[in-house]
Amino acid sequence: MKTSEDEFNSQNLDDAARWELALLWNDLHDARGYAANGEWSIKCDGLLSRIQVFTRLVGPTPWEEIPIPLLEDGTYQRIHAEMGVPVWVDMARVAETRQSINEQTSRLRATSRGVRSET
Repeated sequence: MKTSEDEFNSQNLDDAARWELALLWNDLHDARGYAANGEWSIKCDGLLSRIQVFTRLVGPTPWEEIPIPLLEDGTYQRIHAEMGVPVWVDMARVAETRQSINEQTSRLRATSRGVRSET
C-alpha cells in the first residue's frame, strides 16, 4: 500500500514530536498540581522520562511554550541542565507575564465581587 510522501515525511514527524513535547510539559505542570505533596509524584517521573526522550529527539521546547510555574521555580531549566541541554529563559519576560496575569486575576476578582454584591 502506497502512502503520500508528504504524509509521513520527517518534517511532519518532527512537528508531531515537538507538539507532543509541549503537551508533555503541560501534563507535567498538571501532574505536579495533583501530587500528594504538591510538587512531584510517580506520574511526574513518567512524564519526565518522556520529556527527556522527546527532547533528545527534537531539542528543547521553547520556553515561551512552557507553563510559567515551571519556569519560575526552575524546573524547566533544571531538567535541561541535568540532560546537558542548554536552554535560556528570559526571566524578566516571565516576571512581566506573571505580573500581567496577577493584575488580570485581580481585576476579574474585583469585577466578580462587584457583580455578586449587586445581585
